[in-house]
This record gives sequence, C-alpha cells and structure tokens, in this order.
Amino acid sequence: MQKIQIRHLIILPILLICSVPVFSDKKIYTLSDIHVMSPLLLDSPDNLAWQEYLADSKIMMDYSIPVFDKLCSQIITDKPDLLLIVGDMTKDGEIESHEYVINKLTEIESAGIPVFVIPGNHDRGWQPNAKTYRNNIAEDTKYTSMSRFSNYYKDFGYGEDSELHGTTLTYATEVWPGLTLIGIDSGQTATVDEDAVTWACTKAKEAKDKGQQVIAMMHHALLPHIYGQELIHVNSVVSNNEEIRDQLMAAGVKVMLTGHYHISDITRYTNPQGQEIYDVCTGSPIAYPCDYRVLAFNDDFSRLKISTKSVTEINEVPNFREYAKGRLHQAVETWATKRFTFSEIGFINALAASIVADIFIIHAEGNEPQSDSSALMSQFASIAPEGFNEVIQSMLGDYPSPEEKDNVVDDRELTITMPALPTAIRQLPTTPVADQPVWYTLQGVRLNSVPTLPGIYLKNGQKVIVSH
Repeated sequence: MQKIQIRHLIILPILLICSVPVFSDKKIYTLSDIHVMSPLLLDSPDNLAWQEYLADSKIMMDYSIPVFDKLCSQIITDKPDLLLIVGDMTKDGEIESHEYVINKLTEIESAGIPVFVIPGNHDRGWQPNAKTYRNNIAEDTKYTSMSRFSNYYKDFGYGEDSELHGTTLTYATEVWPGLTLIGIDSGQTATVDEDAVTWACTKAKEAKDKGQQVIAMMHHALLPHIYGQELIHVNSVVSNNEEIRDQLMAAGVKVMLTGHYHISDITRYTNPQGQEIYDVCTGSPIAYPCDYRVLAFNDDFSRLKISTKSVTEINEVPNFREYAKGRLHQAVETWATKRFTFSEIGFINALAASIVADIFIIHAEGNEPQSDSSALMSQFASIAPEGFNEVIQSMLGDYPSPEEKDNVVDDRELTITMPALPTAIRQLPTTPVADQPVWYTLQGVRLNSVPTLPGIYLKNGQKVIVSH
C-alpha cells in the first residue's frame, strides 16, 4: 500500500505538468529599409550610370538582393511567429522591385509566418531615382501608386483581416488574441494625416478596452534620436511629432517601431506624469552594421524583450561585416564633404569629414556612451562649424537633446514592461460574489463559468492552473 501511494505521489505531478499547456514567447522579426532593387532593372554591375549612383549612396544597394534573400531564408528557418517590415521595401518604388519583394513575402507566409508591412517614403509615388539602368545610362521606370501599393500588399496588412483608415495607408489589425498592431502611414515627407492620428488613437483605445496590448509601427521617427536630427537627416522625424507623441501616449501606446534612419537606435521619452514611450528604430540590413530586430512578448504580453541581430556574411562578399563598415565610412565621408563646408582649406575639410565618419560608425553600432570617443570629440571640436558640436555630442552621448540625458537606454538589448491593461482584472473582487468564483483569461476576458480548456486563468484575482 505504501509503494502505491509513493507511486501516485510521483505520477500525479507528472500528469499535471503534462496536461498544462506550455507557454512560450511570441517571437517577432522586424526588418526595415531593405531597399530591394530588382535584378531586372540593371543590365550589368559595371553600368556607368549605376556605378555613379552607388558612389553617392550611403547604403549598399548593389547587395540588396543577396542580403534580402539571405534574410528570407533565415526567417523561414527560424520560423518566428510574425514578421514586420517597417517601410522602404524597395529602392524607389519600382514595380519590378515590389514584385520581387512580394514573391519572397509570399514564400514566408506559405511557411506559416504572417507578414505585415507599412510603406516607407521610397515605396510609392514618384521618386527621382526610380530608374532602369541600360547601356550605361539611367532612364525613368514605372513606379507604384498608393492604390497599387495597398493592392500589392493585400496579404500583408491591407486585406480583409485589417481595418483600414479611409484616405491613408494606416491600418489596425489584431495579430493574436491579446495583441493589436497599428500601422501608421507617415507619407513621403514624414507627415502623418491628422485624421489618421485620431483614427489610430481611437483604435488603440478600443484595443485597450478589450484587454489587448498595442504596438504601433511607422516608417519615420516619432521621437528624435539625436539633437538636431533634421540637420543631418532631413524629413526623418514626423512633423508635429510632440503632439502626435502625446496623443499616442494618452491612447496607451508605449512602443513605436520605426525605421528610415538606417541605424538601430532606441529613444525613450518620459512625460511629467512618468509615462513612457519608446521609439524603436531598426537599421537597414544593407548599411553597417546590417541589423534586424527580434522582439519577444511573454505569454500575457506584459513584457517585450528586444534584441538585435546582424547580417554578418553573404556568399558574394568575403568578410562582409568589415566590408560593410568600410562602405559606410566612405559614404559618410563623401556625404559630409558635400553637405557641410568646414573650411576653405582642403585637407582640413577632408579631416573633418573623416572624423564625422568615425563618429557616425560609433553611432551606428549603438550604445555610444560605452565607447571611448573623447579623443574624436576633441579633434572635431577644434574644426567644427558653430552649433554643430552639440549635434555630435548628442550622437556620442546617445541622447535626443541636452535636456533628456536621463532617457538614454540600451540600443540593442532592452526589455520593456508594457502598460497595465485597463480591464476588470485590476478590480477583481478578492472574495467570491454570492459564493460564485469569478474567472478571467489572462487577456482580460471574463468567463461565464469554470474554464473548460487547460491553461492559466485568474480566479477571484489569483492565478490558477486548470489542468482538466
């Protein structure tokens, strides 16, 4: 008899564990600024017009296809629960480039991975660089209109499962029970339609009222990532960003996924009431350090863990990481030389541009305050134009303005506690009403009776495992 009791003591917990579902993180891969250019648009890598274009570009457009193909294969292998692309899917909205992207995204969805996108400024409408390169010249090619974009991406956010804003490419969709995604269209010039902001905030509040967490994505930045960002990256932060920020915060949005800046950087804003909102910018995989993000929600969506990965190798380029770093350095030097006049003396001009490139590399790698950059800052300060010192200090200090140094956070690995959900869970009675227990799911849905499915529930405000 004693042996039977012991055996039951061993087997019963095992049966209980086996009958309870195993909860795991919901994993979301996030890409931005992949800038795919269809191979159909180029007759030869040696095309002179193409080479001239590349010399003036800060991204490695010539490797957009192998990098994107590698990422798509990696995503299918890793099998995340969701893929988000935060705009600029194409080089300049060319129809052929969109078709290449859509074919790849269809492969990903066919592997059981839902995909949602939002357009960037390079994805629709006229673009001066929407070209085809033939016989050493560049000629205009067909581009994608707003209506064609929504039709192209009907399976990736713009279909019947989403609720669409009437006049923009803004939408809201419930990606899982407990989580709503809002994609906000920031146009070609970092401008969000006022009605679309109001609509997005309404959808966020409705989701919160149903006990759902909300994340939003938008191509352009909601928060500045450095002081004076407009000086070095025009139209990179949405117009009226402070007003939009406050509206979204009031609606319960705490995380905005962005891109456009080609750098993986996270900025936090804390208002006087202590509320926080994060702008999580994902870099371009074809600009050093060639990043993409991995987001992981825990089972009740109360915690979001952000990590960062990089494309470090492709078959076409040995030592791809160092090659990409060199390409970015050279591109920033060229850009700085054209953008700013530091001195009439040539070698000072070249020196300043090189220092700017060194600083930009540190900024691109993230977590800038951990880098020993004091010597670079001293060098630059001696030759910098008036007023530009503060911008560089902000880049190296990783703060959006001198008044917000307390808002510096880890750019590459960060865990965010999501807002408490405004559901009846917080007001559950601690004792049964009329001797009847009150049951809720973890997503805040009240049940009419004892749960019939195994799982974790709230019974009179306490977590309970149901194993039948």
